[in-house]
Amino acid sequence: MSSRQSNVRALAEPSIFVESGQGQRVWDVDGKEWLDFAIAMGPGIWGHGCREYLDVIHAQLDKLLYVQSGACQSRLEVELAEKIVEHVPSAEHVRFHLSGSEAVQMALRLARAFTGKPKFVRFGGHYHGWLDNVIGGVVDPAANDLPYAAISDNDPFYTEGRAEHALEESFLIPWNDIGALKTLLENHGDKIAVLIMEVFNSNGGGASPKPGYLEAVQNLCRQYGVLLCFDEIITGFRTAIGGAQSIVGVTPDLTIFGKAIAGGMPLAAIAGRKDIFNLFKQNKVIGAGTFNAFPVSIAAGLATIRMLENGGTELYVRRNQMQAKLEAGLRQAARTTGHDMVTMGLPGNFCTHFTAKEPMWTSAEIAANADTGKAMRFRQGLREQGIIQGLGSRWFISFALTDEDVEATISAAARAMEKI
Repeated sequence: MSSRQSNVRALAEPSIFVESGQGQRVWDVDGKEWLDFAIAMGPGIWGHGCREYLDVIHAQLDKLLYVQSGACQSRLEVELAEKIVEHVPSAEHVRFHLSGSEAVQMALRLARAFTGKPKFVRFGGHYHGWLDNVIGGVVDPAANDLPYAAISDNDPFYTEGRAEHALEESFLIPWNDIGALKTLLENHGDKIAVLIMEVFNSNGGGASPKPGYLEAVQNLCRQYGVLLCFDEIITGFRTAIGGAQSIVGVTPDLTIFGKAIAGGMPLAAIAGRKDIFNLFKQNKVIGAGTFNAFPVSIAAGLATIRMLENGGTELYVRRNQMQAKLEAGLRQAARTTGHDMVTMGLPGNFCTHFTAKEPMWTSAEIAANADTGKAMRFRQGLREQGIIQGLGSRWFISFALTDEDVEATISAAARAMEKI
């Protein structure tokens, strides 16, 4: 192999070759035990080795592995779509894909076709996949009338080989700045089809939307005929069964799901308004894919939602209590060892930052105030203590996390902090 199978420029550490897992723990090929707070960067809401979940996958493998997605369908995809419509406020219709990056591109195509407008808007610090028109670029402080993304070698998602004009498909502006969006729409709303954002900026350090910001964004989108698309690839079904949108109370026109939607199997989806999705039914928008509605992943998705339903609010409450205990323990460990630390995020996923500043509303504000060198030393110290932290100082919490796991993690983190 030339390298690991998923790479970013900011990460230079040896790979861990994992052999098996159970709960929030994994074992590597040398038999070393690790506490895994990456859990595949979000999909693993059940933790490793969940028997109820795995039994469904094994049964589906014996029953039906694949179908020709353009000619055949399975009963499972209808049932899963109905479950998503039942629980997610924005979901009137659903379309399945295999990865979040695919689903993002499908949502953009659909929005351009529905509105007849060519551009989309994205926000600094938000991540929407690895394809050329959405990955990387930084907000350009010197931008005048057309706020295209600027190329910077300091951008962790800078890549060579990008198509020449890919970044000109979108405008890139600061998040949580309603004035910047208002100005952009006043000047170019007639060119903008859709605005895409994370509801909580998990990929940019865990910042939350300012009070009233999402409502103001939605009002501006309606005023200028721009579709609002929430990227809930991380938050969907992990944060709540209805997604983050069910918590913030703002219903977008389109939503993108991935990661936790199938509990660990590869699956993504877009959901949204019936009138927009009619473009698929009329074959005006094409979204072909060999593994669209892949039966094994669909079965995993259906099992995931049924398990969430059976667990009820108590399932999320217990997980959130475990997370709160872990966050509090990490902050206390930092104070005890002489470090300023804040935790930021939402149920199921949070970030740690070495700073005393609170609140911080954007990834740029986090970068300007948090000690990234200390964060990298902490990350290395955690690895030495047998703790796997997610990229971007993130911690993903599964429903399998135990009190023992939390106590062990807090103790290991305190030992790591003593050395940084």
